Parts: sequence; C-alpha cells; structure tokens
Amino acid sequence: MARLPLTGLRVLEAAARHGSFQRAAEELAITPGAVSRQIKTLEADLGLRLFERFNRRVRLTEEGARLAEGVRRGLGVIQEAVDEARERRPGPLVVTTMHSFAAKWLVPRLHRFNERYRDVQVLVLTADEPADLHRDRIDVAIRFGRGPYPDLQAFRLMETIWAPVCSPELRDRLGLHEPADLQRAMLLADVMLGVGEPGWREWLDAAGAPHIDVAIAQSFTSTYLATEAALAGRGVALAQLALVADELRSARLVRPFDLALHSPYAYWVLSLPEKADQPAVRRFRNWLTEEAQADGLLSQVS
Repeated sequence: MARLPLTGLRVLEAAARHGSFQRAAEELAITPGAVSRQIKTLEADLGLRLFERFNRRVRLTEEGARLAEGVRRGLGVIQEAVDEARERRPGPLVVTTMHSFAAKWLVPRLHRFNERYRDVQVLVLTADEPADLHRDRIDVAIRFGRGPYPDLQAFRLMETIWAPVCSPELRDRLGLHEPADLQRAMLLADVMLGVGEPGWREWLDAAGAPHIDVAIAQSFTSTYLATEAALAGRGVALAQLALVADELRSARLVRPFDLALHSPYAYWVLSLPEKADQPAVRRFRNWLTEEAQADGLLSQVS
C-alpha cells in the first residue's frame, strides 16, 4: 500500500473548506507559503491540478473538489474513531465544584474515597461559574443552588444551615452566653448571599436581638473568608455549617448559640444522564452521601 500524504491531504481539506490558502494557514498555524508548497507537492504526487490560482484567490478544480470531499469524509471517520478511543480510555473521574466547598469540605475528606477506591483517580476542578458538563467532559459537578437542573441527573445532597461560629477564646473573652452579647463582638458577614439566604439581620431577629446594628459588620465576598477571620479570633461569623464541620469537630471553632437557620439553597450532585450510572460516578455519589450523613447535613429531599 502506497504511503498516504496525510499532511498534504489535511492542508487540502482546510484550503478547500475555506476557499483560501491564507485562512487555511491561519487554522493550521502555518504560513500561506507552507500551504502553497504542500498543495504543489500533493499535486505533483497525484499528477493532478487541484486548484486554479488567480491573483488573490484560488478555486478548486473538479478533481480537487472530488478529492477534498473524500478527504473530508475520511477525516470525519478518523475523528470518530479517535473520540471513541478516548471515551473508552480509562481516565480520571473529573469533578468540578466551587473553591470554598473544595477547600473546606471536599478535599479534607477526599483521602477516604481514595483509600476505598484505589482504582479511581479523581481530578478536582474548582470554579464558581457553572460548568458545561458536555463541553468540558465533566463527570460530576457539585453545585450550590435551588435547582432544578434541566437535562441533568440531579441529586440533592446536603442541606445549607447557617449559624454563628467563633473561636473558643473569643467566646470566653467576650462572655458570649446569649445573643444580646453579640453587641460586644465584631460580626463577620458574607455580602454575596443569594436571594432568600439568611444573613445576620435574619438571624438576630430570630434570636430576639433585633437592636444589634449589622451595618458595622466586617464584610467579605465569601463565607470562606468570614470563617477564616473567625478562626483568627477576629469576630463571630455567620457560617454554613457544612463548611466548618471539621473546625467544629476539632473545637477550633465553636457555636456559642444553638439557633440555626435553614436556607432554601442546597448542595447538589449533578451528572449527565448517560454518565450517572457509570461505576465511578455512582461510587463517588454514594461516598458523598455517606460523608454528608456523617456531618448530619444529609438532605431530606432527593
């Protein structure tokens, strides 16, 4: 079998599709001169004239059009074969979630999944913007929202519960025994709450301390930052309990008051329907459920 001039054929297909050597060169990241040379070499190899050349444009000959169409079909078949091979190739379980959830909840627990399922490699991607599971080849997305999520398999994983937290040293130093005592503390607040999420105003009203001024609270653009300030002893943060579960367990943070408020938002596990029952995806989803249950935050609505 004669060796196929694959480079020249690829250049031919691009030039035929664009009707321009210049635009083909831009797509292939080579010079127009290199495109012209590849076409000339292919023409010499085949003994055919593939393009008519004019001052500022080129036009396929009948033979060139016929060959370009065959090459286009052939490249399509090759692409399908490569895509199929990639789909079958064992790869990591790609998980995307928000920065705060990854840092404060997922990553500190991930070693337990790794120890149980040594054959599953997990790649964690962090982004606060919604992910395109089709385009980005995402297996699992963990997202914070109200739902629903059309065209995706959505599992409501974890409740979102808000409560004040602070360092034990700050609690003891300020004598935080009842909500009214918060007038002696710096309130640490997240200003990027979603519509309907409880903030300090809602918590203080529910706690019977509406007189406390929340306008002087130290503001942050995430609950994560407010929690870090609380860990440093700078004040009392209204935090998502899911994101401080480890700190509460180790007593690096404490809850000075029992009152907690539920949010209409929740953490969801999302997958494409065709991937939802893949073994690695199913294992990861079940493991997430176990961890949420251990923290007492498992959603009661699926």
